[in-house]
Amino acid sequence: MSIWATAMSKKSANVKTHKKVIRRGLSLYKTGASPYWYAQAWLSGEKKYVVRSTKETSRIVAQEVAEEILDDLKSSRKVNLTPKEHRFDFYALKLVQQQRRLAGRQKSKRFSGDDESILNRKDDGVLEYFGDRDVTTITTVVLREYLEYLDDRRKQPLAPATKNRQLIVIRKVLNLAYENEIISHIPVSPKVPVKDKPRPSFSEAEYKLLLKTTRQAIKENVTIRGLALTREIYLFILIMTHSFMRPTEGEIFSMRHRDIRILDNPSRLVIKIAQGKTGFREANTTHWAPTFYEKMKKLYPEHAEDDFVFFPQYLNRRTAIKNFNRQFNYLLERADLKKTNEGLNRSSYSLRHYSLQTRLRKSNGKVNIFLLAKTAGTSVDQLERFYIKNLEFTDAMVENLQSFGK
Repeated sequence: MSIWATAMSKKSANVKTHKKVIRRGLSLYKTGASPYWYAQAWLSGEKKYVVRSTKETSRIVAQEVAEEILDDLKSSRKVNLTPKEHRFDFYALKLVQQQRRLAGRQKSKRFSGDDESILNRKDDGVLEYFGDRDVTTITTVVLREYLEYLDDRRKQPLAPATKNRQLIVIRKVLNLAYENEIISHIPVSPKVPVKDKPRPSFSEAEYKLLLKTTRQAIKENVTIRGLALTREIYLFILIMTHSFMRPTEGEIFSMRHRDIRILDNPSRLVIKIAQGKTGFREANTTHWAPTFYEKMKKLYPEHAEDDFVFFPQYLNRRTAIKNFNRQFNYLLERADLKKTNEGLNRSSYSLRHYSLQTRLRKSNGKVNIFLLAKTAGTSVDQLERFYIKNLEFTDAMVENLQSFGK
């Protein structure tokens, strides 16, 4: 046997061949080098894993031994002695329970899941680091050390936006401890510099090119994976652009006919969005949207009030989204619009970005950004950072800036 083959044989003997997770922070595994199961225990107080052989070949028996090993390790290191009402994970569980009650009702279905994934991420998630820590000992310095700890475990530092999401979740947990009068104040979060990236949008000419390309593809009876491009996708683009909605399962793809009211003076659609990204809202559209909606209804003349407005044949909305995205990406590629001049990839979200930027620009400064943010389900801060920051002033805008109103 060659030296290389011998080395590979030795290496493979230590490769984990079986793995069984008992619970968070405790698991079993085997290797080719031993008939016994090994217990791998996470000691949050020391921020490290400890491995011990169970000296058992039976997985059932090894699981019991693993629990004993973890108990012995904790007691010998005097960890996990913090009173329950002072532990970080006590309030983390309260946060999860609160958010699960709101998810899918007052908030979107993802409201709880996003924070839970940050809390429970394997190895260096928030709970792995802070789980049994006394909340009264968590300071700004401790939070900064946590961010440094995350970076030290990676070749590349975490993105600033990811760090800020971690800090936001931690503050939510600490806020519950504050409400229960366990801590007297919430520590200031370390400043994480964030460089805003421009939202991939369309120029006026590019948007018109997209519409032209869509009409041409429909005329040519183009099919994508056996599905024909129809007038429905054209009206989807128009209604989405004039309603400021998100191309998500919780917004435009969940829109049913019963959710829409047509109002006059001024002409508009009022769309009830029950499970948007920011929770419940009613979106008011531009005055062109009712015309597009009436054309949409003619595509399905036998529709019921409970039917989805777009692609109602797909009760599984993820299938509808997948099919739409394939067709939309085809249109972007065909029109040579997939990438912006900055090299960013456009998607259906770019229609929303275009609609918000266009409304701000074409109103000549008359649009109320608070109302625009409300109908779009976003914040004034987001509008300022991503849509207004590079907006050039026209003469009409300056005139409106100087106006006292009528």
